[in-house]
Amino acid sequence: MWIDTDRAFQDFCQQALAHPELTIDLEFQGEGRYAPLVCLVQLGLRQAFVAVDPFRVNIAPLEAVLTSPRVRKIFHAGGQDLALLRRETGAVPVNVFDTQIAAAFLGYGEAIGYAALAQRFAKVSLSKKHQFTDWTRRPLLPEQLEYALNDVRYLFPVYDGLLQQLERHGRLDWALDACADAAAQAVRVREAGQEYLKIGKLASLSRRELAVLRELCQWREMAARSRNRPVGAILNDDVARQIAYMLPKSEAALRQVRGANNLSRELVAEILDVIQQALALPESEWPEAVAVREHDPALDGLATLLGAVVRLRAGALDLSPSLLATRDDLLKFAGWVLQGSPPDEAEGLPLLQGWRRTVAGELLLDLVAGKALLEIAPTAPGALRIVTPDASSSERKA
Repeated sequence: MWIDTDRAFQDFCQQALAHPELTIDLEFQGEGRYAPLVCLVQLGLRQAFVAVDPFRVNIAPLEAVLTSPRVRKIFHAGGQDLALLRRETGAVPVNVFDTQIAAAFLGYGEAIGYAALAQRFAKVSLSKKHQFTDWTRRPLLPEQLEYALNDVRYLFPVYDGLLQQLERHGRLDWALDACADAAAQAVRVREAGQEYLKIGKLASLSRRELAVLRELCQWREMAARSRNRPVGAILNDDVARQIAYMLPKSEAALRQVRGANNLSRELVAEILDVIQQALALPESEWPEAVAVREHDPALDGLATLLGAVVRLRAGALDLSPSLLATRDDLLKFAGWVLQGSPPDEAEGLPLLQGWRRTVAGELLLDLVAGKALLEIAPTAPGALRIVTPDASSSERKA
């Protein structure tokens, strides 16, 4: 069904509020733009599938559905869709189920595609013929609409199959926690003025130079938004960092910065103005220096050892290790251990929160407390084994 009127869309949203599940997918285009343009919104109920034209329909009424705890919103790899829906409707969705994340808890790999899951659970082979469709064009062909609606139609059998397996293996709560975490991360609004921190190699810059870089990055965001161009097309990260380091005062000096020679005169003038304004800031408004993380053999060694335990635990549960912990998570946990922090000061440690604590965190705490030991076992998976001190070497904990 094609929806291109506000009234029809409002009626569908009211209908959706009375159902326990809603499948969602978006078609968007981001090439050459500051932010992706939502071109099509596909929504599915068990017996009704609709394609909504966001060029003609105000999709704000979807906010009530997205924020309803009674309606489970089902996506596949929905991070960008969630971010776009937050932008378009203002909604912070709740009760989200991401089939890609859920599948990772069942041994299907960390990033299985939708087509593979549809083949597995719905026994259909989805065509990729229209994956490069220009979704901004109207009218869309019937076969293009069918292709788009298949992205929400077969999410139901995929969801049903995954839900059944998660319940059978006692992992539904883990998957729901992970989906909630991912959804919260996807819709988190970036704090203004912090864009410069995403640029690498900042430790070499002084606080004054960091102030210039911060202001350049804020200007770059506004310039990109007003021109509807990608941020990197206005000024890429490397050039921005070099400008902050060299602090050019003239057009000639600015064009000596590698990569800046092709900037338009309009952009050059704006950049020079931003530099002067940043240099006029009082020291009290400069950012803090970015510390260099010195190599700490104890920290790195402990994080590596913890990583081996996490891999062992993940292997025993047929999970991807990165689903349990990133290297940064391991370094944070190792630092917390080396500082001798008490257990009630574990806030901010992903390994000691939610499902990760259940799956791996408690085991790591046992190792730290000496309640469990790591044993070299050449014949065991990964050549390692977790044992309790009073157990035989053949008794495994993970």
